[in-house]
Amino acid sequence: MADLTPMKQQYNEIKSQYSDCLLFFRLGDFYEMFDEDAKKAAKELDLALTTRDRGKPEEEQTPMCGVPYHSAEAYIARLIAKGYKVAVCEQTEDPALAKGLVKRDVIRVITPGTVTESSMLEEGRSNYVCAVYLDAVSGAAAFCDVSTGEFCAAAFSEDCVAHIGNELARFKPREAVLSQGAAEDPGVCSFLRQRLDCLLEPDGGRFDYMAGAARLCEQFGAQDVDALGLGGSSAAVKACGALLAYIQETQRCDLSNINALDLFEGGKYMELDYSARRNLELTENMRTGEKRGSLLWVLDRTKTPMGGRLLRSWVERPLLSPVAIKRRLSAVSELHGALVLRQELRRELDGIGDMQRLVGRAVFGSANGRDLAALGDCCAHLPELKRLLAGCSSAMLRQCAALDALEDVRADIARAICDEPPFSIREGGILRPGYSEEVDRLRNVRDNGARLVSELEARERERTGIKKLKVGYNKVFGYYIDIPNSAGAVELPPEYIRKQTLVSNERYFTPELKELENELTGARDRICELEYSYFCELREGVAARVERIKASAAAVAELDAVCSLAEAAARNNYT
Repeated sequence: MADLTPMKQQYNEIKSQYSDCLLFFRLGDFYEMFDEDAKKAAKELDLALTTRDRGKPEEEQTPMCGVPYHSAEAYIARLIAKGYKVAVCEQTEDPALAKGLVKRDVIRVITPGTVTESSMLEEGRSNYVCAVYLDAVSGAAAFCDVSTGEFCAAAFSEDCVAHIGNELARFKPREAVLSQGAAEDPGVCSFLRQRLDCLLEPDGGRFDYMAGAARLCEQFGAQDVDALGLGGSSAAVKACGALLAYIQETQRCDLSNINALDLFEGGKYMELDYSARRNLELTENMRTGEKRGSLLWVLDRTKTPMGGRLLRSWVERPLLSPVAIKRRLSAVSELHGALVLRQELRRELDGIGDMQRLVGRAVFGSANGRDLAALGDCCAHLPELKRLLAGCSSAMLRQCAALDALEDVRADIARAICDEPPFSIREGGILRPGYSEEVDRLRNVRDNGARLVSELEARERERTGIKKLKVGYNKVFGYYIDIPNSAGAVELPPEYIRKQTLVSNERYFTPELKELENELTGARDRICELEYSYFCELREGVAARVERIKASAAAVAELDAVCSLAEAAARNNYT
């Protein structure tokens, strides 16, 4: 370690804590990978493998490769699809203010079962991570879709392996945390690996009952596990606690998006084994594994991502309760007999995006301006849905009609976010004019500054007689006066100070230009700083209303799913 640079020592220390992940290590505008991580990433992503130690013998060189931070999501998505885990290590202080080595830390671990980015998820399918607990007398499985906050569990005291296998077949998790007993059971492990192609995570001490119970009560705001319906099953507490522990370890952020626990009890849903699901072709056909040709393909006429996921869950979890079945069928029947209403509802639903995942990203602190603008657009359709549903009589549709229109959420977003926000939230241009007096003032300085630069350029052209003289700017050198070599030998004013020599031109600065640069750069940096601060404040305000937004999203999903069944019945002449 003695001959390593401080940065490489820092990298090795952080990497040792995340040995099972590929470490994306932020260096300036790039995420860099080193050593074995670099070799793996270069192979999987078709990146050039390079080194900083070209002067050393080959065996002493450190392999490295990197990707631009602004396009890292696409590269991470490819690695996640191949079953890798990625630890994202960010600079946790401003490099310009750092004294010595910039502080860095892992802000999140992205795994196949915990992704929240839309580019890594399928719209109409939930993405589950699970925890499986198994001992000699009991067993339980807990499942969570981190992107939407759905959290559910099932516990068993007889034929545990068979029942747990049926739950795994139902949810098809992409990642599973296994207790020691589950990891030692060949049936569970082979099913997860071979049938579901699931990434397996070892026990890691996460299945402790007391720690799990405390974690669950804190997360769901309960006095004890009895209030959560888990009092009769220590296996369920251990599975749920372990799953929550793993999500907290990987996400390392606010998880208020996960705010309700659904316990699957006997008699609620029909239990089907893997073979029955496959042979019935509920969600995919047997020949190619595609949705086309399945029962879901016939029934799915949904317009929203949430409705698509809910309808899939209805097909995968058939109801057993006659009361619940009749409630759903009454809503479908009412919409089947109201063609105009159904078409108007479907037209309105068609404009609603993925509210569940959008508010999830707001809670995690990863939503950008476009995400909040999209959420605001979703909310804009809710008042019309309420109006259309006002005269409905079935219990389910009346409940949907009572949804929260979220007009305050829509108004806050519309007042703050401009019509076409940029992808980045740190480079300005995200706030609507009039939202902040100070930002508007600084923008005026910046915009008038462009005119001032142009005027300075014109004066210098006239003063020097060089018609091709230009004033340029880049992040490295700031503002400069560019004079092409084609201008010939011209005597420049004495205050021209050479800044850079290039092949075809020379770059200079003057005290006047430097003074103007300080004024303009200060305005530009302050704008970015203020806009980012205001945006984070807005995002936190949206995240604070997560329960209301999720409730409205659930109502939209339910309405969309029953509209889909009514539409399928009408098109196919079903009774």
